[in-house]
Amino acid sequence: MKLLDGIRVLEISDGLVDFGGHMLAELGADVVAIVPDAADEPSRSLAFHHGKTRLVADSSETVAELASRADVILDGQRLGDRFDLGASPNAIHIRVRPFSDGGPMDGRPANDLTLMALSGLMTVIGDPEAPPLRFPGRQAYALTGIQAATAALMGLYARRRIGRGQTVSLSALQSATLANYREPVMYEWTGRIGKRQGNLLVRGKSGVRQVWPCRDGHVTWSMIDNPPMMRALVSVLAQQGVAGELADIDWDNTLVADTPQPTIDRWQQVVGDFFARHTRAELGEWSLEKGWGLSVINTPQDVRESDHLADRGLFVEVRDEESGHVSRVPGPLFKSSLPMQAPDRTLKAPVPASAFDGWSVP
Repeated sequence: MKLLDGIRVLEISDGLVDFGGHMLAELGADVVAIVPDAADEPSRSLAFHHGKTRLVADSSETVAELASRADVILDGQRLGDRFDLGASPNAIHIRVRPFSDGGPMDGRPANDLTLMALSGLMTVIGDPEAPPLRFPGRQAYALTGIQAATAALMGLYARRRIGRGQTVSLSALQSATLANYREPVMYEWTGRIGKRQGNLLVRGKSGVRQVWPCRDGHVTWSMIDNPPMMRALVSVLAQQGVAGELADIDWDNTLVADTPQPTIDRWQQVVGDFFARHTRAELGEWSLEKGWGLSVINTPQDVRESDHLADRGLFVEVRDEESGHVSRVPGPLFKSSLPMQAPDRTLKAPVPASAFDGWSVP
């Protein structure tokens, strides 16, 4: 058994809802995805579409018939309404578009790049002197898919309580903007527009460093107003004989945010010299044992070869039915102690929608 066993999901794939459909499939839903006529990008297909039944629409009537049998419709027609979906009154219809219905940009086209730019995420990523940057992959699409899956789950919960479905309108721009949680809130309350700060966390009068080189890579840690954390770090520096003036500071009565930047820079030089002499593993172990709040920065290769992540089953092998190629992609959302049916890890070739006979008439 899985959480969404017996739930039928019709996904109109256009980028925005693809990851949301994958999330529901991982939770046990029977997901049928109407994919564009053109072949999907292989990487996106493997990561977002395995475990689904993929169909190519050969008529609007066929798609409408499938919609009438669905419990959830993830309607992600980003490039325009190709299908008129006559959904059942009991269906949860998640209507996802690039911009808010009725808003000033309603109906305008968008892709992952433009959504990233408009959301403000590209404004705060990178160094101050550098041009705007975007996250790798299609992050705006993924963020929207997460919101679509969340809305679907809330709709299913509401249906059990009120006995009927509902339509939910979801904006991809708002989904990406909400991920940039600090800047929109700051603008709403202060009118200040945030700017990229590079490797600085700016609070109060000063900025503190976030990413540090160490002997075999990088770690992330910031000197913040957390007296127990600072005392824990300085105690190890003192044991190593390298604490310097940090050993004489009363951290309980020191506000880092109100400390002049030259002083912060001098303190950080002591910490930076210490980090540079030790490996990520050493610093990570100290942090866990002492409570420094430091995190090791893993490379992509580290993530792929991690024994810890392998034990959790983070990556799974997916086979492309058409090519026979097998790739490793991120796997289940969570693991349960209860017996769970293993999902299908095959990316099946799309077939005409009229040939699909997997959903019987309720």
